[in-house]
Order: sequence, then structure tokens, then C-alpha cells
Amino acid sequence: MFKLKQIRVISLAVVAVLLVVVLYRSQIQSTPITNGKAISNPSVSTTNKLIDSKNDAKLDAMINKQISDDKDGDVVKGDSTTPEGETATFDAAEALIQIRSLSPMTIFSKSYCPYSKKLKDLLLSSYQITPAPTVVELDKHEHGKELQAYLAETTGRRTVPNVLVGKSNESRGGCDDLVKLHEDGELLKLLIKWGGKKLDVKKAEAPSNL
Repeated sequence: MFKLKQIRVISLAVVAVLLVVVLYRSQIQSTPITNGKAISNPSVSTTNKLIDSKNDAKLDAMINKQISDDKDGDVVKGDSTTPEGETATFDAAEALIQIRSLSPMTIFSKSYCPYSKKLKDLLLSSYQITPAPTVVELDKHEHGKELQAYLAETTGRRTVPNVLVGKSNESRGGCDDLVKLHEDGELLKLLIKWGGKKLDVKKAEAPSNL
């Protein structure tokens, strides 16, 4: 009789253990997994990549705000990668470096500006400059406004024309400055000095009437 009771107790214990195991497995399978972690509330489901608890508006708002903040944090300032469909941020400093690498002399101009036209005509007709100056028409440049704002910070001149010569990013002057130097006979030697060995500047030969 005693042995029969022991067998019953053991059988009940085994059944109880099996029932616990089955219930535990069922709970694990029904628990959603996100990023390798089980979500503690099985009533939470995903809809349109946002979380909807279906029964708690405050919980929804809190969770969705957290997701939104995390998504915003995916793009790191200064990172070269951008989300699909978005354009990369214009880097004025890098653009200026690339422009300056084209020639020791750069003329920042605007195509409609009469002062820019006057200075370009003076430099390109009165002097033989080798290599030829790089002319950047800011009104036609895709990021002309940003570039002009950066030039104001780095060269000390906001207006055009703005002439840079040699290694320095200091403005060598605008129209009135350089025209005055030309009329005083000082511009040629200054261009040679500013340009160094990388820039060859000579007075243009007067056209022959013969």
C-alpha cells in the first residue's frame, strides 16, 4: 500500500514537471523577438516599423518616440553616408581646396556683375598668366551661396570679384584694388610674388599694327 502511494506521488510530480515544461515552451514561442531580445509584453506587435501595444496610448507614445529618436541618431554628423534619397551635405572647405588645386590663381566672380567682368577682362587681356586662372561664377555654381559665405569667413571678402593667388586663402583684392595696382604699375610684380614658382605672369604683348 505504501509503495502504491509512492508511485502515485512520483507520477503526479512527473506530470506536473512535464506540464511546466510544456507551458514554458509555449510561452517562449509566443513571445515576440526584437533584435535578439524577447519583448516582455506579448500583446505588443509591430505595425509599419512602429510599435503598437493596442491597449495603452501612453505606452505607444513613449515607445514610438524612442524609436523615432533612435532612427534620427542613425545619421552621424560628418559621416559620409546618407540615407537613400537624401543628398550629402555640401562641404565648402573641401570644395575650396578642390577649386584651388586647379590653378595657383582663382577668380571668384558672378557672370552678371560688371565689376567682375571688368577685372576678368583686365587680367586676361593685359597679362599672360600660366597656368590660366580658374574662374568660378558663383551665380552658376550649384552651391554658390554657401561657397560665397565660406569665402567671406576665410578670405575676408564677401563681395565679388574676389581674387586668390598662391598658397594663401587671403583675398588679394577686388576690382577697385587690382585695377588701382595695375594703373600704378604694381600689379605685375605682386602677382609674381604671390604666385611664387607655380605661377608665371608676364605683361601681354601689345598687338602689332603691321
